Amino acid sequence: MSATLLDLKILALDCQATGANPARGHLLEMGWSQTRASLNHVGSNSGIQVYPVRLPAEAAIPRAVQRITGISQETLKNAVSSKMVWQHLLAAAGGTVSAPRGAVCPVVIHFARFEEPFLRELHRQNSPAGRFPFQIICTHEIAVRLLPDLPRRGIRAIAGYYGHCVPELKRSGDHVVATAFIWQKMVHLLNMTCGITKLNQLIDWLAATRPAGRSKRAFSMSPQIRQQLPDKPGIYRMLRAGGDLLYIGKAKSLKRRVNSYFRQKAPHAEHILEMLTQARGLNFTLSGSALEAAILETDEIKRLSPPYNIALRRRQRRLVYCSRDLGRHAALAQQDFPVGPLPAGKLTEALAAFGLWLREGMEIAGDPDSSMGYSVLARPPEYAPEIDCLIKGFQIFRQHHRSRLNNQTPLRFLTGLGAKLWQEKLVAAALAEIDADTQNTAADLDEQEEEPAATHAWTPEAVAGAIEAMIRHSAHLIRRTRWFCLLSESTLTWTLAAQTGPKKNRVVFENGAVARQGKVKEGAKPMPPPGYANSFRMRQNNIDLITYDRMRVVTTELRRILSEGRNMELCLGPRVTLGRQALIKALRWV
Repeated sequence: MSATLLDLKILALDCQATGANPARGHLLEMGWSQTRASLNHVGSNSGIQVYPVRLPAEAAIPRAVQRITGISQETLKNAVSSKMVWQHLLAAAGGTVSAPRGAVCPVVIHFARFEEPFLRELHRQNSPAGRFPFQIICTHEIAVRLLPDLPRRGIRAIAGYYGHCVPELKRSGDHVVATAFIWQKMVHLLNMTCGITKLNQLIDWLAATRPAGRSKRAFSMSPQIRQQLPDKPGIYRMLRAGGDLLYIGKAKSLKRRVNSYFRQKAPHAEHILEMLTQARGLNFTLSGSALEAAILETDEIKRLSPPYNIALRRRQRRLVYCSRDLGRHAALAQQDFPVGPLPAGKLTEALAAFGLWLREGMEIAGDPDSSMGYSVLARPPEYAPEIDCLIKGFQIFRQHHRSRLNNQTPLRFLTGLGAKLWQEKLVAAALAEIDADTQNTAADLDEQEEEPAATHAWTPEAVAGAIEAMIRHSAHLIRRTRWFCLLSESTLTWTLAAQTGPKKNRVVFENGAVARQGKVKEGAKPMPPPGYANSFRMRQNNIDLITYDRMRVVTTELRRILSEGRNMELCLGPRVTLGRQALIKALRWV
């Protein structure tokens, strides 16, 4: 008698590759584990075999693949040949098959349309004369039939729906664990809903049925949980089954914001739909205002690092300070490194390369070499223009700004030209807004065909424009950092959203953190912040990544409050208080 699905020995398998199929990419790693749905420890790391696969000499790992997998050339230094991986896999399959010789091995994969072509290519290369030795079972195909209304059915979504956490990086070992876990859940669901208990029944059922069309979104969270939320500002935390934290968000109204996620046709990003597939629980913390909720949100994200908060997590982000010639960086603000803090990465690399070009160019009027030019554009070579186009673009840029280049230091050149370019951008945005308001919009846009987007082609003029864009953005970040230093020692007072009495909100910042918060009477005098006398250098060195993001969030909230027409005052010291109009003017530049 053949084994039931519960007791059937299977190989849970996953692979990662540089492309979507063997014609477009190469295997990076492959992993598998022998398991059964009846085992108590299914979903653990025991018994997993993972093999890094040696790439062909001419192959490279795309940056996007490195980012989502964490696999680099260094990771593959002990990789083995694909032939050896195939031999190990066949040996594992032989230990799984308990039927007569020649039977195929059941291999469970979550999204087999990716893995199967690679398996068949390995078979073609290494065992072309034999029968393909695997019966592939796709748990995604089972899920689309049994759980058709879930917002998403990827491996992280389905595993999380049942309470299993899949790490953020896509690695074969972790996905094998998740696949085994999902298989166990699918086996029980097949039995309960369809009466399917044997492999042949499952194969026949998959062949005979078609995936049901999604009629609506079915969410894991009970409506009662979210409908009882208060109509007040605060932060909310989405939780997986078992209490694992998924996401932290802020809200002016917790009730309205959280319930907005669960509208049937709400346009959410892919990662939010994946998160909502898993979210079963919720808790919240009230705050005195939406601004205070925004501050609490960014601090909590830094502290807890929820997997579905992308923008404000630490990750590998860091801040640096630049020298006046833009060419050197340091971890702290010092006499020789007065500019910053700035986010480290492509921008600071671009500034360093640009500073070098300014120094060399002003002295010897030389052309940039290719690597320096690509760095200034903040683009990798594969997305950058040809070297001749690059050099001509730098020449055009020099001609446009020759007088500044000849008379200013690199830092002054950057900030001065950046301010001019930013002013031009503000004027252009204002004119575009006026133009949009005056145009006739009565045409039926639904009947107009969308024109295809033009393919970007580099020209020397485009190169010069890209250099200007880098300068405009860099100067903006330098101004914004100066603003953050001012804001980090300040007292902010603003009128309530729904004025119910003679009171206003007040938040006092010290060293970039909230030192005091609450309500004050209307007409109360501005309160000087405790650290108003702190030097600019001291303020710079107090801004770490947490404070930088906190000040960035506060700045965004200032714009929102002012856009709602509310009055606001920012006290920077006993004799310096910015009112509504002064703040509107300042925020245009930061």
